[in-house]
Amino acid sequence: METPLVSLADTVLQLAGRLEALLAQQASERILIALAGVPGSGKTTVSQALLAELSIRHIHDVAVVPMDGFHYSKAVLSTFPDPELAFRRRGAPFTFDAEAFVALVKAIKKMPVTSLDESEQFLYAPSFDHAVKDPVPAAIPISSHNRLIIIEGNYTLLDQKPWKEIVTLCEEKWFVDVEKDLVKTRLAQRHLLAGIETSALAAMKRAEENDLPNGDLIRSLLIKPDIIIHN
Repeated sequence: METPLVSLADTVLQLAGRLEALLAQQASERILIALAGVPGSGKTTVSQALLAELSIRHIHDVAVVPMDGFHYSKAVLSTFPDPELAFRRRGAPFTFDAEAFVALVKAIKKMPVTSLDESEQFLYAPSFDHAVKDPVPAAIPISSHNRLIIIEGNYTLLDQKPWKEIVTLCEEKWFVDVEKDLVKTRLAQRHLLAGIETSALAAMKRAEENDLPNGDLIRSLLIKPDIIIHN
């Protein structure tokens, strides 16, 4: 079946309806959605807008688990064989603890689904503090009451070990894409705002030398998505 193309204008309503139908069909099971995209494509924007729309539809048992918290810390990157390369390429697949991320997704899939009148169980995911540029352990609670989990990150559809194990645990695969020139502009602005770079020239260079190659890798090793969201 041909992968449907969804414009940004239609994204939130169509995807919310799709999730609503999935939840109705699998009333007692947990549903995982792999939401991938190139750097700067707008994955977080899509997922947050989707949460808002689902809330309007009185669907609250939803959690987003981002990949960003699985960045290796600066302390760990400093122990790499080539620390300078590790810091320069931070955001590339090898600078993430992919095994830990996959292990968490497996644990989420295995965690029992509990109703509101049953005792609640929790798993915890790390977040990423952009001010200190390091992960924050156990910052995002995932409840056994959460029936819908969006697994969000650049590499959640990467056809490479161990990343590709994620899709075997997910009911649907979504990919957010955007034109490279727009991505480059967005990423350069992001690097400046986050203080990763202090000049527009350096920010653009970082996007060209790290983020855009990562995007090319994602596209070249992309596990075929069910939905492509053109942002």
